[in-house]
Amino acid sequence: MTENKDTMMIKHYYLCTSCGTCREKCTILRNDLLESFSPRSRVTIAGDLFLNKLGITQRVKDVIFSCTLCGLCHNSCPSGVDVMETVKATRRYILEKGAGPESLKALINSLMDEKNIFMLDNSDRMDWAADIEEDVKDKIKKQAETAIYVGCQESFKGSLYNIPEALVLIFNRLNYDYTLLGEDEWCCGAPFFLLGLKDEKSKQLMVHNVEAMKSLGVKKIITTCPGCYKAWNEEYRKMDKELPFEIKHSTEILADFIKDNTLKITKPFKAKVVFQDPCELGRHSGIYEAPRIILKNIPELELIELEREKADAYCCGGGGLCKATYPDTAAEIAGSVVDKYIDAGAEVIVTSCPACFDNLVGAIEGKDVKLIDIHDLVFSLLN
Repeated sequence: MTENKDTMMIKHYYLCTSCGTCREKCTILRNDLLESFSPRSRVTIAGDLFLNKLGITQRVKDVIFSCTLCGLCHNSCPSGVDVMETVKATRRYILEKGAGPESLKALINSLMDEKNIFMLDNSDRMDWAADIEEDVKDKIKKQAETAIYVGCQESFKGSLYNIPEALVLIFNRLNYDYTLLGEDEWCCGAPFFLLGLKDEKSKQLMVHNVEAMKSLGVKKIITTCPGCYKAWNEEYRKMDKELPFEIKHSTEILADFIKDNTLKITKPFKAKVVFQDPCELGRHSGIYEAPRIILKNIPELELIELEREKADAYCCGGGGLCKATYPDTAAEIAGSVVDKYIDAGAEVIVTSCPACFDNLVGAIEGKDVKLIDIHDLVFSLLN
């Protein structure tokens, strides 16, 4: 561990008063109901590890690596304890001791060897566009001021291809110019950041992506993935103070198009809709209104106001690499969240995050509710 990480860990260890305020909304504690999985317990474990009062046991690893990093505890702590950064630093400590979960060791190797999270040949990054090849062939590696950064999930996971497909087809319909990196796009490095690994590994990915964008004359980068958005807009800026790009989530762009009348949705969508706020888009990045502007401008769509939404919204359960290490836990949480949406009257759940979509899609099976990505919804209403 670096010296500043040690200092931070001890700082938060002593800052925590064990008041338990964080317990009320903790995503994992709500599912497992075990005190050891509470945010205050994670902070205690972190401090005890650094003070050599505790060894790295399986329970310690389960507690630290199951955290979804949703940030609900961070928003509620009266003492200002940064549980998320504490967890990330502790993950790094455990990984550097060679004691991390095997699934994460494989993930790290894939990022370094293949430049994506799926251990697949990175030359296949444009597979998502196989059905719209004619629509994008002139966009790959062209000079343009705006680039779409697709991300690993949507590039390689067939069930998510529809998300970047919809966005590029919307842009084409509006004659909005953009470029794609194609196989020159590498993972944004988000998994490294979630593991506290802000080192040469993550820097290598960042430098490559930044230089690839610069070579095409890019000034604005648009991504549909909140994890990629946060990596570019937050983590990259920490490593490169002179990052020369404007970073936008795709919902911000679509909302702007609606506000200036570039995009008009006239086809109705008659349904009671719940918008699922992704943690990294909403609570972490403060983007709440853009997706709601889109939905409120769809004729006959009834947007349900939830008891808990925006900064207080439920986590889907898949974030923070929880789905990668504890898929059963992620699935259980997703099921619980979907049930809450149904109880609120939802006929359709709309999300703007590929990772949330991927975690929630299994949870709607056998239930009287549909799940739709917001980009897919908008494009379907333009046809």
